[in-house]
Amino acid sequence: MEHSKAMLAAQTLVAARRSGTRIEALPAGAAPADEADGYHIQDVVAAFYGEHVGAWKVGATHANAQAALGVPGPVASRLFAPALLHGDRELVDDFVIRGVEAEYAFLFGADLPPAGAPYSREAIAAAVASVHPAIEVVDTRFTGPQVGPMAVADNVNDAWWVYGEGRPDWQDLNLVTAPVNMHIDGEVVVAGSGAEVLGDPMVSLQWLVNAHAAKREGVRAGQFVTTGSCTGLYKAPPGCTARATFDGLGELTVRFVA
Repeated sequence: MEHSKAMLAAQTLVAARRSGTRIEALPAGAAPADEADGYHIQDVVAAFYGEHVGAWKVGATHANAQAALGVPGPVASRLFAPALLHGDRELVDDFVIRGVEAEYAFLFGADLPPAGAPYSREAIAAAVASVHPAIEVVDTRFTGPQVGPMAVADNVNDAWWVYGEGRPDWQDLNLVTAPVNMHIDGEVVVAGSGAEVLGDPMVSLQWLVNAHAAKREGVRAGQFVTTGSCTGLYKAPPGCTARATFDGLGELTVRFVA
């Protein structure tokens, strides 16, 4: 993709992000043709937006999610600090998608810059300071849901990311099989686990560090990596309360209010 076209697309997306205005489509000739184009636009968005990168997200970590999003494997994006929220939250309910996902998030206590060889699982684990429960709220800058390269260009449909208190002794947790449930208005609507996240959230974390961030600026101390949904994308109804529970780690609530 010509860089001038990626810049035009990114400027459009940043303007929508800053104003909260939905767009119908990207300008003529600026739409991404493939995943590489989508990442090109996404990287330029980060440069134009100018906000601190507080986290990285991994999406489409299950075959069902990959099929729904129209991508062949996991995808990733940066998450910007203004959209990162700590603790139970109320969010104004102006969403197109209103998707909620329960995710394990890893807080890094040390930098993992791009290196000449992939980091081992052990080296990555040693750089993690704590693991946190999280809810990602998925939405779009467009007037309707986007898939494939367009979703990648739009930061893999990021909106808000809410995280709870973490555990520094996270290696005592069973991140693969411990129950993770999504509740809507008090009822369990999805029962999941970390096994939904590429089989193991640590596998997703390794992919982000070695296959994605290593091609960019790497992961830095103080940043989170949220590794993908343990409960799939649940499209919540308007005005509901979503609560994610993580066995052994805690829970988190997001309320959608008028």
